[in-house]
Amino acid sequence: MGDLPPRNPHRTSWPEVVGSEEFPAALRISYDRRDVEIFFLSVGDAPPPGFNPKRVIGYVNANQRVAFTPRIG
Repeated sequence: MGDLPPRNPHRTSWPEVVGSEEFPAALRISYDRRDVEIFFLSVGDAPPPGFNPKRVIGYVNANQRVAFTPRIG
C-alpha cells in the first residue's frame, strides 16, 4: 500500500483496492473509516438487505481479490 494519504473519515468508496487481496483491502478501508464494519462477499452473492451507513460491502473473486469497488451500504 506504500505511502498512504491522510485519513478521510467521509469516504464512501475505495476504488483503489480493486485487485487487492481481501485483508489488505480491509486494512485500507479501516484506515479511513474506523467507524464501519467491513464485509466481503463472493461475487454473485446477494448483498445484505437494507442500507447501513456503518457498513462497507466488497466483493471478492475466487482468488480472494477485490472484484468491484467496495462501498458504504
